[in-house]
Amino acid sequence: MKKTAGAFAVLLSAGLLLAGCAEKSSTESAEKKIHYIKTSVMYDTLLDIYQNKDDYLGETLHMVGTLYPSKDDNDEIFYSIYAEPQSGGDGIGLELDWSDFSEFEDYDKIMVEGTLDQTTVQDQGRHREILILRVTTIEKRD
Repeated sequence: MKKTAGAFAVLLSAGLLLAGCAEKSSTESAEKKIHYIKTSVMYDTLLDIYQNKDDYLGETLHMVGTLYPSKDDNDEIFYSIYAEPQSGGDGIGLELDWSDFSEFEDYDKIMVEGTLDQTTVQDQGRHREILILRVTTIEKRD
């Protein structure tokens, strides 16, 4: 009888330990990971985001870059966070979804954080999918 009670206690302890580990794992997976993108690799990271968008969709991104204005087909201004390659040449941007850019000037250096999403826009009379950063925080940097 003592052997049975001892074995039961060991199994019960192991079960509680495993339950505690499982609870921790589900909590950790529920938390969003923030990808802090260093300025020195931002251009390469933005290229990777466009080439492997499924790896990034739904993820929270944090980066510092240039607030870059552009116009759509209707001459409406939209803004992107923009980076240039360290070797020079044309840069790349990621469109920002934010309600009010009035406190910023074109080409300001900004810090932006948000969730990467995909949306459909009309471009030259056709619908196309674009990546967009749903901004939660934006700040001007010096």
